[in-house]
Amino acid sequence: LSFCSRDRMLFPLPLRVACSLLAWLSLYTWFCRRYKHRNYEWSCRLVTLTHGILATCLSAYIGFIDGPWPLSHPGSPNTTLQVHGLCLSLGYFLFDLCCICRFARRKSMKKYHAWRSRRSDELYLKTNGHLKNHLDAE
Repeated sequence: LSFCSRDRMLFPLPLRVACSLLAWLSLYTWFCRRYKHRNYEWSCRLVTLTHGILATCLSAYIGFIDGPWPLSHPGSPNTTLQVHGLCLSLGYFLFDLCCICRFARRKSMKKYHAWRSRRSDELYLKTNGHLKNHLDAE
């Protein structure tokens, strides 16, 4: 079964990423049901472990066996398997973002918002501590 048709992908990339996200959510649901005695974050970490192993093995296969070798053919067009790996990981990253939002504690979210507001205040400072407006007035 070929997913390519004359250098065009049969399924658009957003659909592939959505299917990948659905697959990671399904695996998470299965882990939650399988390990009922554990909390939900445990299942999220198992999905993370699964992605790490799968992405490492797939990347090694693509880089060392399937080719093209990335150091001798830089900038060559992506293969179908490389695109599948990309979509698989992008779907996982969206899943992980959902997990971060779900399991984030209020305290950590407050720290994040405080950090962001402080960073936006520091945008007006130069690295030596002088205000930009002060330098513009000279």
